[in-house]
Amino acid sequence: MKNVLLTVFKISILLVLAGKILNWLLNFSDATNQLLNIVMFSIIGIAYTVMGFYWNHKLTKIVITTCGLFLIAMNFFPGSTLLQIVGIVCILTPMLIARFHKEENPVIKPTKS
Repeated sequence: MKNVLLTVFKISILLVLAGKILNWLLNFSDATNQLLNIVMFSIIGIAYTVMGFYWNHKLTKIVITTCGLFLIAMNFFPGSTLLQIVGIVCILTPMLIARFHKEENPVIKPTKS
């Protein structure tokens, strides 16, 4: 079941990416472009929500899961500048946490020479 869900997730990511690239070439209608954006932000939100459960620190779990849930929920609110700014912050925050997070017990330990 896990492999099937992962395959469906990967295919949906590829379809959205192909749709965004085709939008540059074919200039889809605003409704189609809005649908692609909704699906794209929902996929990112689902990925962040799932990723939030794999962290050990409680605060990190809460922040990443909240960012993911916000990215999913923001699709159901009318667009505003403040909502877009918070959405950008919610996209960047988990990436920055993952980039600068230091592991207490690294998997690969340095060897002494």
